Amino acid sequence: MSERSISPLDKAIVNKICAGQVVVTLASAIKELLENSIDAEATKIDIRLKDYGCESIEVVDNGLGIEEAQFERINLASVTTFGFRGEALFSLCQLAELIIHTCSADATYGTRLQFDANGCIAAKRPLARSRGTTVIVNRLFHNLPVRRKYLAEPAQMIKEFSKAVNVLTAYCLVAVNKQITCTRVGKSGEKVLVVSNGASTSLQDNIAAVFGQSQLNCLIPLLQVTTVRSDVLAEFGIKDPILDENIELHGYISKPPGVEANVSIRPPGSRVSPKTDNAGHGRSSADRQFVFVNGRPCDMPKINRMVTDLWRRCSRETISLSSSGLRMPVQSTSSRYPVFVLCFQVPTDIVDVNLTPDKRTLLLQNQNQVLALTKAVLLQTLFRSNGVDLLSLTNKSFETDVSAIEIVDLPIDLPSPAVQKKRPFVFEPSVQASKKVPTENCLLQNNYSLVIPSSTEEPRLVPIPSLAFEKSGYTENIDEFDNRDADGVGSAENPLELRPSVPLEFSFTKLKQSLSSVSTDLSTVCSTSSTSAFSLGNFRAEDSNAAEGELTTYFNKSSFHELEVVGQFNLGFIIGLHNQDLFIIDQHASDEKYRFEQLCADHRFVCQPLVVPRALDLSVGQEQLLLSNLDVFAKSGFAFHVDESAPCGRQVQLTATPMVGNKVFGRADVEEMLFVLAESCSRNCRPTRLRDILASRACRSAVMIGTALDHGKMRRIIRNMGTMEHPWNCPHGRPTMRHLFHLGRLGIEN
Repeated sequence: MSERSISPLDKAIVNKICAGQVVVTLASAIKELLENSIDAEATKIDIRLKDYGCESIEVVDNGLGIEEAQFERINLASVTTFGFRGEALFSLCQLAELIIHTCSADATYGTRLQFDANGCIAAKRPLARSRGTTVIVNRLFHNLPVRRKYLAEPAQMIKEFSKAVNVLTAYCLVAVNKQITCTRVGKSGEKVLVVSNGASTSLQDNIAAVFGQSQLNCLIPLLQVTTVRSDVLAEFGIKDPILDENIELHGYISKPPGVEANVSIRPPGSRVSPKTDNAGHGRSSADRQFVFVNGRPCDMPKINRMVTDLWRRCSRETISLSSSGLRMPVQSTSSRYPVFVLCFQVPTDIVDVNLTPDKRTLLLQNQNQVLALTKAVLLQTLFRSNGVDLLSLTNKSFETDVSAIEIVDLPIDLPSPAVQKKRPFVFEPSVQASKKVPTENCLLQNNYSLVIPSSTEEPRLVPIPSLAFEKSGYTENIDEFDNRDADGVGSAENPLELRPSVPLEFSFTKLKQSLSSVSTDLSTVCSTSSTSAFSLGNFRAEDSNAAEGELTTYFNKSSFHELEVVGQFNLGFIIGLHNQDLFIIDQHASDEKYRFEQLCADHRFVCQPLVVPRALDLSVGQEQLLLSNLDVFAKSGFAFHVDESAPCGRQVQLTATPMVGNKVFGRADVEEMLFVLAESCSRNCRPTRLRDILASRACRSAVMIGTALDHGKMRRIIRNMGTMEHPWNCPHGRPTMRHLFHLGRLGIEN
């Protein structure tokens, strides 16, 4: 056989590659073992994770067990279809140390089986145990150094553990009459309950057991629909008004967000209360959104996006406006995420689950019918929860009608109830560019007031003094107001003055000659620049983001120590020379960023103890991340009480918050820090509001523009830039340095 011929891979290499595609993460390994127990008709499944699952995974069930005649077929390597029990266990043999304890109903005693990397039984001995199976996976990915190192890193271990808990949570919700419990075993042997659905008999019981009764109280069950609105059918291109009756949907969703007072018309002078109940019904992240198809957790991003958007738009206030004849907004009225559990039942012949090894990506034959049914059920549920009959809104579209939105806090003198507006105001565009201002505040921010003098005159706008007003979420382009009389014709109090025209001498020939000479000069300059300046200098960008990227690429921390100070320009900028490149450094922005990073790293805020500790409704992953970074939160002034006896997700209570002026900090700031820690693992992270305070302090204490600096102070500012983590922008976004010129353009040598 020649050296260039194609030869088949060794069987061991093939098995290892296939195993690495079936079991990819810690979560996928736990999922395969859990599904094995469910397939074995187990009613009680106990999952134990030692050292977050990095050291061992143990799954104990009371299922049918494995008969002795089937021992040799457990890890049959010839089973290649993803999802088969043999394939999953065979893959685990390739990637970890696998041990199985099992006892069938007909066996008098149990058996302990130990497998080698090829899926063959390496050791077998009897043991005492009740009916069921125990699968133990030790040292997952021990023969894959890269994956093992990634899994064993503390920060990544928490992330992988959080993903595994999310998978287990989904099965705890959907598994009815099956008790699933997961515990974490620490290095010293202590056991911590992670998630459990208890001995529940319904989806409602599962939600209360997993997330607590308080979460269940914020949910409403999905209502069933017999007919689907025609506009919903048209949206998804469905002509047949009768959907497949074999497609069913049930579940729960968060109550619609909205203000406490559910009123559609407010009296003059009344104010909208800023206090909302969004915090109790929605969440700051989409960590509690679950979709199941035929009892299987799956990923359906289209449904997730549609449900979230509809829930945000169907706030209580906008539903009330719709019931009063107004239209609903086309954009979201809230930034929070709903909690929902959607359970679909579809015929098995219209769904394909074998697209990916984890079976979370599905292919539905009648996807549009599923989407239409989902939207119809959600609209019916969300409207009915607010006492509005959806059938009365059949002809109303979900479009923004800003003309019907009421202007709040505008003083209006009403002489009698008979006063009515004959026609709407006329907005006439001006030559100037339009400004985007809130609809409710457009009159007031332009210093106009609405005056209705009598029942026979048209309302008009008159100037009023400047006032401060609340912000509104609705915006539209307003150019300027034009007062009109009853006939809609503008008055001509200030007629335009016509100016006399002046003749201009113009020669097209002279203009053409001038342009020709200019083009020749530009060609010469461009050719010179391309052969000298930019062939030597590395900095070409004119855009701020691109310039920052080039500085990051060509500059490192040692480059700042090599930057020579040339002098100060205009009492605000430092001119520096690096090789043949001249740079301009903003003395205030550079010193401000250095002081800001020092404050972020070292400053500790004073904390204010709370009279009553505040419970934090966190996911298991967020809670573990918080417990691993208590010192990071302590620097920002947060303190917590940890109750290790409580179930995971409800062990932490907030006992102290930062004390800075009259600002109030709480759970939202903690969740923001957790999000930053999960994404960047930066131990200098701060909540946005505390970061703004530190940025303001750094700005006030930094070297100001207009301050004369000697050579030593300029060198100190430049050297400090070499110690920064991100020296290219100040905390407020102003660039700290830019490239000025390359001396090679002038023919100057070093």
